[in-house]
Amino acid sequence: MPASDSYDLLVNECVRVALRVAFPRSRTQHVTVRDRHYTYQYCSWHFNFHHHGKLEKRYADVVVCLAMEPRHSAREEVFVIPWEAVSGKTFSLHAGRRRYAGQYAKYANRWQVITQAVAESPERLRQVA
Repeated sequence: MPASDSYDLLVNECVRVALRVAFPRSRTQHVTVRDRHYTYQYCSWHFNFHHHGKLEKRYADVVVCLAMEPRHSAREEVFVIPWEAVSGKTFSLHAGRRRYAGQYAKYANRWQVITQAVAESPERLRQVA
């Protein structure tokens, strides 16, 4: 799509898909528990849903978040999130011993979100055009 559009792909000429790609960043966290100080590092991926700090109008029908891990491709994750499920300006995915279990966990590898959006949206064809 042209850079002037807020989405990256147009599926079946009616479903707008925004692609968000993030690479891991190392974060340092300082914690104090009962007067003991702990410092640890963890990796996280951050995805922005907003434009210029504001989440205003609907600019896509589906947002695909791809957490890249160049050295460990087995840790890469994809979240296919319908616009209606986006509840904030950002999505942070933190590496840990357990898999992500937050609000977007049910959208992990859920590619059928796009096909469902196409099937449910004959009226979107008129709106996008």
